[in-house]
Amino acid sequence: MSGYRKQRSALLRVLACGVLAAVFAVAAHAQDAKKQAEELMRQGQQQMSKGQPRDAARTLGKAIELDPTMPELYMLRSRARDSSGSFDAALDVATKYIELEPKDEYGYLNRARIYLSLEKPEKALDDANKAIELKPDEPDGYYRRADVYAAMNKDAEAKADEKKA
Repeated sequence: MSGYRKQRSALLRVLACGVLAAVFAVAAHAQDAKKQAEELMRQGQQQMSKGQPRDAARTLGKAIELDPTMPELYMLRSRARDSSGSFDAALDVATKYIELEPKDEYGYLNRARIYLSLEKPEKALDDANKAIELKPDEPDGYYRRADVYAAMNKDAEAKADEKKA
């Protein structure tokens, strides 16, 4: 093997080792960020249970910055914002949850509740119907739709859904 080939081969080995080291470092950082996000999620849940939804929303926002791939963080943050009366912000986060988990009926039920808070019963009805479509055996969908119908002064429909539930 010529001198040039030996140098090139040695350089490639050094580069490969460097790339592997970088990959391992990124993976370790990602795992550390996930653990930190999970800890912040627990803190946010505790804050919610103590009646501190604004603090919980901030904590959960930090968790989302660390790991934006965890759907449950968005669900919890939307609930915290909803509880603190920040309905528009809650709606944004609830919609992000649905983007990440489009087949989870609870995402639609959560957003339907927020739409009710925003006095948008037609949109709430769409989400309640979507939740029922996704999981027709889940009573929460019928309860939420009954709430929507009650807000729309459709008492017969509300009572029918309460019976179904």
